[in-house]
Amino acid sequence: MTAVWIFLLSLLPLLIMVPAVFGYRWWMDRQPRRDPLTTDLRRLPGNSLQERRDTEREKVMTLMIWALASGFITGITVIGRHLPQNGFNWQHTDTIYLLIGLGASAILTWRMVRYMPALQRMKEGVRAEQAAAQELGEALAGRNRIIHDVQAGAFNIDHVVITPGGIFAVETKSRLKPPAGKGAEAVKVRYDGKKLDFPGWSETAPLEQARRQADWLARHLKAATGESFPVLAVLALPGWYVENTARITDEMVRVLNPKNASWLFIKRPVSLDDAALQRAIFAVEKLAAEPVPD
Repeated sequence: MTAVWIFLLSLLPLLIMVPAVFGYRWWMDRQPRRDPLTTDLRRLPGNSLQERRDTEREKVMTLMIWALASGFITGITVIGRHLPQNGFNWQHTDTIYLLIGLGASAILTWRMVRYMPALQRMKEGVRAEQAAAQELGEALAGRNRIIHDVQAGAFNIDHVVITPGGIFAVETKSRLKPPAGKGAEAVKVRYDGKKLDFPGWSETAPLEQARRQADWLARHLKAATGESFPVLAVLALPGWYVENTARITDEMVRVLNPKNASWLFIKRPVSLDDAALQRAIFAVEKLAAEPVPD
């Protein structure tokens, strides 16, 4: 009976954690604010293969948990049997429990190892699909480039857009909309060049972040190429209608809905020749390159 109580007490943290996590998730799912995205998101390169890989990894994690649990349960059972006694006298029954625990762990470990080659092949397949998509995109983009997840030391730049009209460091933010039924004002953010006025609150931190990232990229390009490239700071707010309440210049952060971004990226006067474009693209692509796997 003592062993049962020890086992139940060992599960107490789990019994506290599971209801807390799922209860909080249930509460978050029922908040009245709305997802701002109205765009039908397309699948990413390698999406199907990545989903299969995630499913297989979940199976491996489940087996790992059971392998660890088998050792834990074995230890609790053996210790619990000897608690009423004075001292610890190993018995044949303890050996049987130990062998059962080790056998279960060995079987589960063997099943985990069997998944490893398939997971490695899926990883290689995802990388191949991503490489093909990237190269096809560059072939179709002409002189324009968009480079994602650019690494900048302790932070990252979500997107860098490079066109003959300039270089743009784009920071993306997601903000939930108010509950439905409040009309057009509920999806509008007003921008005066200094702060963002959402329905019910204001923010300046995203603008400051976008500016810092653009300044960092300009300094990096200067160090990498030896020439100065003006970098425009852009803040993207998917799903929101952005109303400029003042004249926004290139010295300010540009705020936009990325669905309507061609006026900024494509329709600007040419400021970079082909050679400058290639130097800038090469320098930024190095920041976004993944390390070659061993």
